[in-house]
Amino acid sequence: MGKIVITGASSEIGLAITDQMSRLGLPMLLQGHRNMERLSPWSPPAETVSADFSRPEEVSEFLSRLQDTDILINAAACTGSGLIPLMSSTDVDQLIQVNIQALTRICQAVLPGMCIRRKGIIINISSVTASRVSRGQAVYAGTKAYMEAFSRGIVAEYAAKGIRCYCVAPGSIEAGTLRPLAGMAGDQVKATNATGAMGTPEDVAQAVAFLCSPQAGYINGAVLRVDGGFWTGV
Repeated sequence: MGKIVITGASSEIGLAITDQMSRLGLPMLLQGHRNMERLSPWSPPAETVSADFSRPEEVSEFLSRLQDTDILINAAACTGSGLIPLMSSTDVDQLIQVNIQALTRICQAVLPGMCIRRKGIIINISSVTASRVSRGQAVYAGTKAYMEAFSRGIVAEYAAKGIRCYCVAPGSIEAGTLRPLAGMAGDQVKATNATGAMGTPEDVAQAVAFLCSPQAGYINGAVLRVDGGFWTGV
């Protein structure tokens, strides 16, 4: 019996995803970097590991734990922002290391085993900024655009071997860096959505659960936007 691997599991969205996926009754490996105590309701029986994906050596150690992965959910992310000329090389390097390099290496590690078993599901948590970039988010949006293109590449190479790969792209979710913004400028944030409301981490988690279900068996390579009808940007 293969296991579920969730990166970024200690984030608010990661916790909601963990709660949904725990209902499948499969072994789980949960990675986090901060707020690891949030994972205590699932550990044990789930295995938890603290790893800073901005450090390549910690990514390498994490890769050694990925044997027999049937479902991989990449929710770990760096969310730095800033105008293009003002972003430091350190900030840019961190975004690339976490959102591109670590993501790529983790997928590389699980794909061979999935191919041997002729089954596997990979879900990458993207962002609506991948297709509609806001001011100050150019580098972050670029990393998420990579994620979406990379996910389509996985499908092109491995769908015939029974592997499904998707992106879930949240919009204005009341979690993480958007939570304090919602308190200060909630009406403006809500106005970016056609529904006039913000989403919840559970909305994202339910989308992930659907894509992991047999009902999504003939969907592959899709980007599922959980965004309330987001329409601003260019």
